[in-house]
Formats: sequence, C-alpha cells, structure tokens
Amino acid sequence: MPLQPDEVTSELPFDADAFGMTEADFNSELESYIATAAERVEDWLAVSLEPKTATETLSRPSHVDDHDLPLPRRPVQQVASVSIDTDRVSGGDVEPDDYWVEETHLELKPDANRDAWPTDRRSVTVEWTHGLEEIPEGVKKAIIRLVRARLRAITADGISSDTIMGDSISYEPEEKVVRRARGDATGYEAPSYYGGAASV
Repeated sequence: MPLQPDEVTSELPFDADAFGMTEADFNSELESYIATAAERVEDWLAVSLEPKTATETLSRPSHVDDHDLPLPRRPVQQVASVSIDTDRVSGGDVEPDDYWVEETHLELKPDANRDAWPTDRRSVTVEWTHGLEEIPEGVKKAIIRLVRARLRAITADGISSDTIMGDSISYEPEEKVVRRARGDATGYEAPSYYGGAASV
C-alpha cells in the first residue's frame, strides 16, 4: 500500500470516534479507501505507486535504436532475467552483464553477445521490477484528498474546510475534488523512453 493509515489520519480533521468505529475498524476502512484512491492515481499517471514485478515477452520496435529495448512498465527498478528465444531469431542469447538497466529500457553494451535486440514478434522475455520506491509529495496529497472526500461523503456535519499537508482546502463537489487531486498528482513526471519524461 503506497500510504499507511497513520499517514492519512494525521491529515484528517476527524478520527475513528467521529464514525463510531474502533481504531482497528477505522484503519481497515482507510486501507480500502487508500487502495481505491491509489488505483485512481495510478491510472492518471500510468505508473505503479509501489514496486511490482512484471514478466512480458517483447520485441524491439523497429524504429528505436538497435541496442535499446524499451520496457512497457516504468520506471524500471531492477531486472531479474532476460532471455531471447534463439529458436525463433538468429544470434545468441544475452547474459546479465551484456546490458545496462535504465529507467525506461535495457541497453546492450558494446561488447555484448549481440549487437541488436531482435525485432521479431515476442522473442525477448523480460522479468523486471517497476514502479515507484518513494511516493512524491504531490501524489501523497492527491491520495489524501481523495480519501478525505470519500470520508466527507459519509459525514460532513460542520466541516467546510481544513488543511492537507499544510495547505488550506475547502470541501467541494466530487468533480472539483477529482480535478484538484489530479492537479496535485501532475507534479510527478512519469519516465518515458520516447520523450525522457511524460507529463501527465
């Protein structure tokens, strides 16, 4: 989970008592709301907010440099394995010391067993870890804003404004809350092989 309940409760103007819940039950609800909000933010940013493992069989797009293999899920944290189906393509397989791991792609070293990644369809299988190891402040703020809006929908008696991470906010209709949360998150630039960084 990208944020723990205590990271959210410290930013809330109410606690478990306001909902007539035990702290354990309130934290359990918060975990559910955090997960929903985080999933929404991940969709906006096209990036996992936590490290995740992926395994995909790929090919090098013919329009990119021969020595680069862009990976579809970024930022790349580490690569566990790479194998080339040498029954389908010519040339040898690769070893871990044949390539560099970059944030968006794999790059063959000049002295690698191969001088190009194959473009043949589904010939390179890669297992790698991708996603964020640390959540940017704007992304945290977006998640907290969405969780608070969800809690406000349950009980908003007497609450018209407060603060998130030191910034004053007013409670607004859901579409405005979503727009502001999206604005909070857009300070993060997702890495893109094709453009260095893709602004959301």
